[in-house]
Amino acid sequence: MRKTVVAASIIGAMTAAAPVLADEGFYLGGRLGGSQLSDACNVSGAECTDSGFSAGFFAGYDWNDYIALEFAYDWLGSYKTSFIEGNTGYRQDANMSALTLAPKFAYPFTEDWSVFGKIGAAYTTYGDRNATALMGGVGVEYDFATAWSGRLEYQRINDVKDDWFNTDVDTFWLGVSYSFGNAAAAAAAATAAAVTQAPAEEPPVVEAVVMTKTFEQVSGQETFAFNSTELDEEKKADFDPLIALMKEHPEATVTIVGYTDSSGPEEVNQRISEERAESIASYLESQGIDRSRMSVSGMGESNPVADNSTSEGRAQNRRVEITVPEFEYTVEEMMEKTQ
Repeated sequence: MRKTVVAASIIGAMTAAAPVLADEGFYLGGRLGGSQLSDACNVSGAECTDSGFSAGFFAGYDWNDYIALEFAYDWLGSYKTSFIEGNTGYRQDANMSALTLAPKFAYPFTEDWSVFGKIGAAYTTYGDRNATALMGGVGVEYDFATAWSGRLEYQRINDVKDDWFNTDVDTFWLGVSYSFGNAAAAAAAATAAAVTQAPAEEPPVVEAVVMTKTFEQVSGQETFAFNSTELDEEKKADFDPLIALMKEHPEATVTIVGYTDSSGPEEVNQRISEERAESIASYLESQGIDRSRMSVSGMGESNPVADNSTSEGRAQNRRVEITVPEFEYTVEEMMEKTQ
């Protein structure tokens, strides 16, 4: 019954906090696990329980992909313990809980997976005993949807003590979190996405007419090999329409401009933007497009199209914009006008 009440409390807290935390960078999650107390059964023959079910919720703020600040409230279980201080034995039968606050340092090693570590402070309550202690943790996190992540984590609250009470608390957690910043960025991107409309057909006439044409294409980070400025072989086909247009209309020119997000040093971002734009230009040249028809440059982290404080926004900013300026061409065929 106690476990059910704790789980319901966590869900209720997440629901109540959602409107407050619905801002870029904030995330909220819940977790379940098992905890183990060390050196908590010291009186011979005394009934003792030093392991149990745990549940909690956590909230945090992501400044970027690497640093966050995280707060958690955890119910660490119900324990019967026995401690010895000098020649006196002490017994306790109570619930244990903890409030923790710590910076979270993460390293994303793929687009979806990251490892993280935390070190901070914990305030524990065990019956009538209260203590502050050092808390640390390590884990792995997986982004399985736009705004949802799962995590597996090991946590240790070290040297929890108050008079005769002295123990360490080890917990393995399995949790899930929801990122309000990623959800907002995805919704904004979906709202802002424009459907490219084909230009209205000019009505057929019994004379040659001068037509205009232009072309725009944005190549995202998926166009390039992972952690590279080289084109992904499987993505080269994305440029077939541009190559066909350039070959059909030798009067056309193309502008290729690379951009990055704001993560990392500015000079490195500038170089990456230039190299990615150059990779596309080199591929077009290998397909028979003369280099004199291209304008190639990199703008680094300038001119972002989305918020760099979220991973979704940064992904949109890592791009190469390809534009064929409007040009005129003549339709030579004579077609009979229709109603």
